[in-house]
Amino acid sequence: MDRWERKEIVLRTNAVGQAMTAPVFWCHGRNPRPLAYVQANVHGGELQGNAAILALFEQLEKEPPRGSLVLVPRVNPIAANQQIGDYVAGVYDLATGVNFNRGYINLTGPSRGSSACYVDVDAFAAVHRDATLSEIRDGFREALKAALGAVRDAAGPWGMEARLEFALAIQEVAIEADVVLDLHTGDRAPRYLYAPEGATAATRAFGIPFVLEVPPRFAGALDEACWVPWNDLAEAFRRLNRTDVRRFADGFTVELGSMNAFSMTQGVEDAKRIASALRYYGVLDGEPDDPAYRIVACSVNDYKSIYAPVSGLVDATVSPGTPVRKGDLIARMVDPTRCTLPPRVQDAVVEVRSPEDGVVLLFHAFSSIPRGLRLLSMMTNTRAL
Repeated sequence: MDRWERKEIVLRTNAVGQAMTAPVFWCHGRNPRPLAYVQANVHGGELQGNAAILALFEQLEKEPPRGSLVLVPRVNPIAANQQIGDYVAGVYDLATGVNFNRGYINLTGPSRGSSACYVDVDAFAAVHRDATLSEIRDGFREALKAALGAVRDAAGPWGMEARLEFALAIQEVAIEADVVLDLHTGDRAPRYLYAPEGATAATRAFGIPFVLEVPPRFAGALDEACWVPWNDLAEAFRRLNRTDVRRFADGFTVELGSMNAFSMTQGVEDAKRIASALRYYGVLDGEPDDPAYRIVACSVNDYKSIYAPVSGLVDATVSPGTPVRKGDLIARMVDPTRCTLPPRVQDAVVEVRSPEDGVVLLFHAFSSIPRGLRLLSMMTNTRAL
């Protein structure tokens, strides 16, 4: 078999019958597993992941993998083409109003229109109580794939909802993987990572300085869709007093800086971080790199947003990624129309101060926002990882 293989997946068919597709690149290593799935650009303006995947292409030519990889740059042609003037409106699907990264299926949660689960982890664990770990892992993956197939079949006579068609096309490929990396960017942000709770060693392997730890819950994102079912399975076996069944798959959302920014040079550095994590999972040979930075983490539940107290122009007084103390000035909301006579600068300015100690991680993408819109998000209750 050739090391490289290219396929196409259909995400949607447009109004004139043209299939909107994304390329899927398979890199077959010495072994079929561990298998990594890496995708980029599910949101139209979040571009940097494409540079990282291009750099990974080159690295994999020089460094044949131990396991195998599926790499999907520009995974969302729909969002990439939602351009309004100079702006790519690529987070929400203009056809459905739904965030493109919130429509995936929780295969161990309630099924569509029913309280029954797609895959009942307690029933599966009971049947496989005495099975080997490989039988459990392989059997559960087949059960997840069968559930996705059943969802597709059930839609047959009624037609496929656009949101579901998009989610299935991606999830049917990603569900095969042992580790899933969904490459995104923030609005105005440094590199940071959404990581499953408890995956400390894997998280450190990325060497990314800011980490949001996600509990085993489901909010529709791809990383959750790929690791939460395996966490649910491990918990089901623990209820049967079997503790050797670990979470066999992980998923991460890797945030590579600010939206609408693209740098091939930075992509090489991003690929190095990703490759380090892939070494941890055994997809690539060797050991992961030691982190070059102090890593700061908090629970995603402690990742909090400050909403603009007034409308105006945003004058950020700290950069994304800056530690702050309670009461520190972090932004000014400026609006010259607030001036009276004689006009004074101070009348136009409303200061925004940090309500807690933490790290200012992300600012809104635009510098003119109305009252009540998210101004920034910050990590609180942080700790060294």
